[in-house]
Amino acid sequence: MTINRLVSAIILFVCLTSASCQKETSSTTSTTTSTTSSNLVASSSAFVNNGKFPKKYTCDSLGVSPPLNWTGAPSGTTSYAITMHHITTAGDKHVYMVLYNIPSSVTSISESVSGIGLFGVNTVNSNTSYSPPCSQGPGDKAYIFTVYALSSAPVFTVPQSQVTMDVLLSAISSKTLGTSIINVTYSR
Repeated sequence: MTINRLVSAIILFVCLTSASCQKETSSTTSTTTSTTSSNLVASSSAFVNNGKFPKKYTCDSLGVSPPLNWTGAPSGTTSYAITMHHITTAGDKHVYMVLYNIPSSVTSISESVSGIGLFGVNTVNSNTSYSPPCSQGPGDKAYIFTVYALSSAPVFTVPQSQVTMDVLLSAISSKTLGTSIINVTYSR
C-alpha cells in the first residue's frame, strides 16, 4: 500500500469513527440561511446570511452589537458561545466578539447585549466587550458569526480578561455539540 493510500485510509477511518467529521448542511429560516452542523440554526432579524452587515453595528454608526437568535439545540446542550471575526487579506484574524457561558435556556441575544454570558477579549481594543468592525480599504470585507452549542461550560486557566477567541476555541474543542455560521459583508 502506498503512503498516499495509507494516509487516505487513516483519514477515512478517523472520519467514520469521529463526530468531528459531521456533514455540513444548509438550513433555512425566515430571516437567514446559515451553515450548520447538527440542527443548530443561527439567524438575525437585522441581516441575512451572505448579506450585507448593517452600518448600525459598525464604527461608522452606533457600533452596538447585533441581535442574534438560534434554534435546534442538539441534545445535551448546557450552554452556548458566540464569536464574530474577520480574516484579513494578509491572513490576520480580527476578533470583534467573544461571548460565552450563555445558559441553555437563552436562545437569543438582543442588540447591545448585556447581562447574558461573559465577554472574552476582542482584538480591536483588547476589551471584554463587542467592538464594532471598522472596514479598512476598498471593497467588501467578510465577517463571520459562529454560535456554538456546548455540552458543558468552558473551563479556563486564565482570567476573563485573557479569554481570546483562540483560548475559547481550545476550551470548547471537546465540548462542541453543534455550530451554526452566519457570513456577512460590509464595505465603507
